Amino acid sequence: MRILFVHEVNWLEKVTYEIHDIPELLSTAGHEVTFIDFPEYSEKDSRNHRFSFRTSRRFAQSRAHIGSKVDVLTPGAIVSGGISRYLASLTFVPLFWRTVRTQKIDLVVLYGVPTNGWQTVFLSKILKIPVIFRAIDIAHLLRETKFKTLVKIAERYIYKNVDHISAHNVALKNYCLEMGATPGRVSVDFPRLDFDRFKPSMRDEDLARSLGIQPGQRIVFFRGTLYRFAGIERFIDLFCNFLRNNPDICFLIVGSGEAESTIREKTSNLGLEKQVIMRPFVSYDELVRYICLADVSVNTFIPSLVTHCVLPGRVLQSIACGVPVVSTPLQGMMSYSEESDTVIYRDLDATFVDAVINLLNDPTKSKEIGLASRELVISKGTWQDFVTEFSSLAQNLVTKA
Repeated sequence: MRILFVHEVNWLEKVTYEIHDIPELLSTAGHEVTFIDFPEYSEKDSRNHRFSFRTSRRFAQSRAHIGSKVDVLTPGAIVSGGISRYLASLTFVPLFWRTVRTQKIDLVVLYGVPTNGWQTVFLSKILKIPVIFRAIDIAHLLRETKFKTLVKIAERYIYKNVDHISAHNVALKNYCLEMGATPGRVSVDFPRLDFDRFKPSMRDEDLARSLGIQPGQRIVFFRGTLYRFAGIERFIDLFCNFLRNNPDICFLIVGSGEAESTIREKTSNLGLEKQVIMRPFVSYDELVRYICLADVSVNTFIPSLVTHCVLPGRVLQSIACGVPVVSTPLQGMMSYSEESDTVIYRDLDATFVDAVINLLNDPTKSKEIGLASRELVISKGTWQDFVTEFSSLAQNLVTKA
């Protein structure tokens, strides 16, 4: 099949996750895969001020899987800043139309919502091309925007009009149904993992020292986008007394995002700069080395509609590496772990910190939970299993079109 993926992030520069895994593995399975992304550059990036209607083309790209070939098309940026997303149709629409027609696309897999989602669905109906929407979050709540209502309208249009919705988890499936999706057109397809890459390994002491972590110092770990709802500041407040009384413990944060400045301010105000260590995102190839530094991984997301409906890949990666996880009780996460004891769920209060401390103080229990957690993610199947199932779904939709 000839498959076109559409998203509103920068494919080449975004942190590696399933938007790279799925198209790349489909390409290694013999499908022709093209990806239309979006030139999302920061305000400080000089590229954000280079205006052009011209499409950038990068052929046979690969981010996560050796041997994969994905052709990446990036529409021109005609203005800078946030408004560029709302004018994207001036470059995205003709690019999408031309790509579908000239490459004889059989199927579209859509991730984006406000920037290019509703346009993709509308144009695909005209072109009679089936669309699978891969639902991994709630677009209108993910980031603060004054256009929240318009984004929600775009969501509802997409859910009602695509040929199929592949939801990340049960909570997100239920949300899609509440927003008007047809029940028979929604499935839950958990993300999978590369178990050859994400597996337990010895702590890299050279890496630890380079981060300012002392030999023997135990590590609580958080990695990912620092959203406003990430709950990191609250966790530091709860954890600060234990940190002060236990200099052999540190909290390693790897990531960046909108809450980064407030987290740094909180850390400074509490005088914990030596024990709360913040580092930016690391490359995909380096990721496992960082994960395997951890004694305990935490998912501190504050429960709300948007966090209940996510299934953070970073948490699954820690689990696959045999690192025990303490998480706030999020419906998407709990549907994945089936309320088993492989993930410890606690509200973000003193009981959360107690659970972290108990794991730090009981290495035997910590290791048992970590290994049981790894078995949980293995039981969900591999990416190859996902690709087989996804290819079957796609073929059925193409046949019916």
